[in-house]
Amino acid sequence: MPFLSEELCGWVREHLATLGLEEIAVYALEDGSDDDGRRVLVATEVGLIDYRYGPRASTARFAINGRVFPWQAVRGVDLRVETFRLWALEHSTRWSLTTLKPRFSASTEDRQLGRALADFAKVAVVMAEPAGWPPPEDEPKAGRGSEPAQSSAQPRAPRTVDLSAVEPTTTRPALRPQS
Repeated sequence: MPFLSEELCGWVREHLATLGLEEIAVYALEDGSDDDGRRVLVATEVGLIDYRYGPRASTARFAINGRVFPWQAVRGVDLRVETFRLWALEHSTRWSLTTLKPRFSASTEDRQLGRALADFAKVAVVMAEPAGWPPPEDEPKAGRGSEPAQSSAQPRAPRTVDLSAVEPTTTRPALRPQS
């Protein structure tokens, strides 16, 4: 995992203590043009905290910004794994995780980072909105092709038909097909 300064870890611990939360899983990656910033995702029992840490205006002034996404708001958790052969008895595994909300993407071939990413993804997959995915507000609108539009008009009441008033017509026998 990228180096996490004592300052960054202390600030995250302080935020969690203030919220009365404990971390379940944490994943961090380098963020920023000089790789001096960090993006840290913290899974808690109430939601996903998305932190960005890095210099502000100068390298002497670092700051952290965080946003809590309740698990009901987390969307599109997608964990993928691919293992491929390098040589006869050697292989490599690539782990990748993406989420649509909050927008996040990470991948690694490092064994320890892969384990950390998989642990984080397990929590996100279990805790994120799984039952109604996509939730009703994310479903495609009627008329875009996936579901027929439902009419708002009231259904018609059945009407009675008097068959005795219908005059009989002459009937003809059905013709048999010739082979």
